Amino acid sequence: MREVAWILNIALSTLSSWNNGFDKNMKPYCIPQNRGKKSKVTVEIVRTIIKAAETWENNGKRIRIKKFCGHLNKEYKIELSDKSVRQILIANGFMEARARKKRPRFFRSLQQTIPNGLLGVDGSDFVVWIDDQRFVFNIELAVDIKTFCHTAFAITDSETSEAVVAVFKEHRSGYGLPIGILSDYGSANCADSTLEYIKKHGIEFAPAGPGNPKGNGTLEGAFSQMKQALGPIRIAASSPKQLAESILNAIVGLYIKMRNKICLQSKDITPQKNLETQLPDENQIESERRRIKEHLESKKLSEETSLKIDRVNWLVKHFGLREAPEVIDRAKRTIKGYEWEAITASEKAFEKAVRRDSKRKNMSYFFGILRNIQRDIDDEAYKSYCRKRYNYHTMLKIERQQQDMLQQSQPSIVHIVSMLEKAVTISVRYVKELAMRKAQEWIAELLKSRSYAGVLKRQLLDAIGELTHLDQEQKRNIGNLVEQFIG
Repeated sequence: MREVAWILNIALSTLSSWNNGFDKNMKPYCIPQNRGKKSKVTVEIVRTIIKAAETWENNGKRIRIKKFCGHLNKEYKIELSDKSVRQILIANGFMEARARKKRPRFFRSLQQTIPNGLLGVDGSDFVVWIDDQRFVFNIELAVDIKTFCHTAFAITDSETSEAVVAVFKEHRSGYGLPIGILSDYGSANCADSTLEYIKKHGIEFAPAGPGNPKGNGTLEGAFSQMKQALGPIRIAASSPKQLAESILNAIVGLYIKMRNKICLQSKDITPQKNLETQLPDENQIESERRRIKEHLESKKLSEETSLKIDRVNWLVKHFGLREAPEVIDRAKRTIKGYEWEAITASEKAFEKAVRRDSKRKNMSYFFGILRNIQRDIDDEAYKSYCRKRYNYHTMLKIERQQQDMLQQSQPSIVHIVSMLEKAVTISVRYVKELAMRKAQEWIAELLKSRSYAGVLKRQLLDAIGELTHLDQEQKRNIGNLVEQFIG
């Protein structure tokens, strides 16, 4: 390999790295991805796409992005992503902008690091059939978020604060007090008696919003596994409701005992042993308590969000909207994801709409206006982005400006001749060598932008001939340097 590197005039380390990238059959171990590198979007490509789009529409065809990209690839050998082609068409008026923004934004996830740090609590309905009679019960379940250990449960007719507190007490008797409680915004979880019990024992309450995988997701997974393991519960007997409840109580208790004896995937210890043996020390408990508090602090409303919520209260009061409390709460949660510009414009449009028809005086109609106005703002912002990036006239203008700047930065014929004159007339050796080297660099730079070197050579010789303060010998020497540098 060393001799090959010498022959090819390549560093041995470079040749060795090339060799390590192929197997004995010269097949590469890893094929580099060319995503985003196949075609650079230039003015010529944009011009070609515009002409292709004009021809496409003149033939009475509607532009479908997938089919049109296939046409560009087949007919014009243009390999661009659907996204880039769509933005070029939007920037030049061939497609409408459709921004896809999800509002309101998602909730932050609260991770867990130590056992018995966060206790998840939630309820789910279970059905027991006795002959043809159907009984529905609510099972309130407590699961340790870190270890997935099922610690307590309670069976009631419905999800109540008493059931939630009973689950807390059962968990406390078996495993001690957790640092924090994680649950949804259900009425039972946020009831006064529940919050009073949590506050009394110094537990942090961290309610999780919808879509939070570290909130209700843990409990939902537990309930899913439980229902899958138990299957439909049917008892063929004419027994009262208490019989059904006692049977369900035994089944759930058995399931929880067996579930806590099964190791989680990629774990060597059961959830129950993990919770009982890996007890955190005081420093870990204090650190975890501080981390949960920091998470809760980060979820507090900002000044802008508070102002948006105040606008909902103002709407209700100003227009006299008669809405249920849960509708207003939903409006306060939803309005956080919209921009002030859209909210202000929606208020003006809503006022005009209500003046024309009083039946429109409701929160649903206002948010319909707000959603449409926000969508128009998002679409216009996306269209502006596409225009700045891919509009043909804008790209052409930028290219011309770049060419002008390049021409201004390039040395002129006068500068080169002046430098050659110094190389011939000045007697100091190092100054003479510096002038010759600089003139040679400038000539080489000009040759890169010229397709024919003879034109540059003739321009330089004509400029030398106009130097009246030099004698013929000096002009001849400068001309020889030009012949030497251009060839």
